[in-house]
Amino acid sequence: MSPPATALTALLETPRPLRPVRVAVVGLGKMGVAHTAVLAMIPEVELVGLSDHHAPLGRSVRGLGHRAPFFANPAKMLEKTKPEAVFVCTQQDAHLPIARMALEAGAAVFVEKPLAHTLADAETLVATAARLGRPAACGYNLAFVPIFAAAHHVVAGGVLGAIRQARASMYLSQTFGPRKGWMYDPARSGGGVVANVSSHLLFLLQWMLGAPIEARATWTRFYGEVEDELHAMMRLADGVEVGFDSSWSMPGYPYSAVVIEIEASRGKLLVSNDALELELAFAGEGWPAGVTRLQEADLPQPARFDVNGESYYLEDAAFLRWVTGGPEPPNGAVAALSVQRVIDALYRSARENGATVQVTG
Repeated sequence: MSPPATALTALLETPRPLRPVRVAVVGLGKMGVAHTAVLAMIPEVELVGLSDHHAPLGRSVRGLGHRAPFFANPAKMLEKTKPEAVFVCTQQDAHLPIARMALEAGAAVFVEKPLAHTLADAETLVATAARLGRPAACGYNLAFVPIFAAAHHVVAGGVLGAIRQARASMYLSQTFGPRKGWMYDPARSGGGVVANVSSHLLFLLQWMLGAPIEARATWTRFYGEVEDELHAMMRLADGVEVGFDSSWSMPGYPYSAVVIEIEASRGKLLVSNDALELELAFAGEGWPAGVTRLQEADLPQPARFDVNGESYYLEDAAFLRWVTGGPEPPNGAVAALSVQRVIDALYRSARENGATVQVTG
């Protein structure tokens, strides 16, 4: 017998704003276009403005059927359209100035991951949102991927018992030679594979297991100034050690692939993009003893619109529900700042050839 849906995941209902809300997007690259498409499909959302310093991107988005006015200057967009929420989808070094501008104009902000290119900027962004009392979130959308939400539900519900150890990896086939652009410039991106890709995995691990208090890491730079691979061990406050491996130079991964393995007192959990496998010594919390294997098709599918999976729709709708008076989603800016502190610790350790360093904050 399969466990009931309530035992599988908390993603049972489609989130939506609690009232009409005016929304704008700054940055019309890949992620900005994805969020624009999603926002246009969420009930009660009025897309009132689009902005990018590169004018041809505005014409491209209009060519996709979006009719919100385009502005080359985000300050002018904020003044003219007065959005209640702004999605910041620029390169990392522009996150803080644009987010601060939007917050001071009276808007909530959603910032694509990570929060900023430096820990100091991320701290300033979170402090500004808190001072002004505005909602702020970060684009760690894996919390809204049903299979990972189900894994979190298992751990948070105590199904596994006491965690003993965990291992995790995230691989992507992206960089196999010298590359140009802001993503490969540490002054603009803040780093390589960890900042730009596997910060998603750091968020998942923190969401499931808690924030690390110390870390040790080594990295490899094959092709430029930013790391292409990083291997780490992190320790949680209760002493549990979590292994972490990441590379964007690994053949055979056209899409980013996540694997998390958790060993605990009552059993084991293995979750990836494709499936969740739970092995329990005895039944509990609605789950049977033995091995249970779940795939996406076994889980509720609450999103009303699919763009590269359900997570972008669920993430954006949950954020706007918060903006309009609903509960805070798991990817709030305070949680994202904790991830940024782990990124900072991993990079400090790697620069010190694998020395054990404390995670600040």
